[in-house]
Amino acid sequence: MKILVLADIHFDMWEAAGRDLFAALPAADWTQLNAVIVAGDLSNKPKVRWKTALRHLSQYIAPDLIHVFPGNHDYYDFHLDGDDRLAQIASDEGVQFAQQSVIEIGSARFLCCTLWTDFALRGDDIEARSTAQNQMNDYRYIRHAGGRYRRIHLGDTAAIHAVHRKWLQARLAEPHSGPTIVVTHHCPHPDLIAGNPVPLDAAYASDLTGIIRSHRPAAWLYGHTHHPAEIQVGSTWVRNVSLGYPDQTSPDVVETILRRGLIDLSEPDFGIVR
Repeated sequence: MKILVLADIHFDMWEAAGRDLFAALPAADWTQLNAVIVAGDLSNKPKVRWKTALRHLSQYIAPDLIHVFPGNHDYYDFHLDGDDRLAQIASDEGVQFAQQSVIEIGSARFLCCTLWTDFALRGDDIEARSTAQNQMNDYRYIRHAGGRYRRIHLGDTAAIHAVHRKWLQARLAEPHSGPTIVVTHHCPHPDLIAGNPVPLDAAYASDLTGIIRSHRPAAWLYGHTHHPAEIQVGSTWVRNVSLGYPDQTSPDVVETILRRGLIDLSEPDFGIVR
């Protein structure tokens, strides 16, 4: 059984560039897939663009085999407390909404959620919080409907991180006879952030090393950073499956990037370790 996990599709940007990133994967591969999991950042302005993006993806794989949950960009020109509306859009297109969702495929279970961050990547860093609030587009382009449509602030996303983190820990603690694969939008480990440390790193990752080592999922796939990184933490393989923006991705590497998120449950280590 084969599952494709993709993050940071940014379909609206690829469409504007006149490029179909899904076409880079041969048709024979699409026909062999048992599921596609979109791990956030399908498109900005989701009330308008999710429908178009999901319909396009449905040209490659049946919509009932598609599972999608939001990343930060999926709330742009929208509101943070709008998952019910996103779920309805997905349902209207015959797609499964996978926020805080356990997906069982064959013997494997996939634990899916956005995650966000706690802004404590390298401790309680006031500078990291201030930098994120002032520089991240999230805090300009996302609103909070329950707060009279004000702009969101760090406390809003940090609170969701706490909820998602608690949910993951609870699900990971539940016995499961087969492999468990965690899929989040945000990064779970500090060693997967590229370049020299900067305060803004805390908006991209949290340090969940303790959770990974304690519960030992088979793999943890994530996006958000647009950086093709991977490490092994204990027995867990942690890998970025971001596609990124079209101006970051030349045509000759799109298929290779797509295949980073390909999981074959019949192979040792699910084909993740290459």
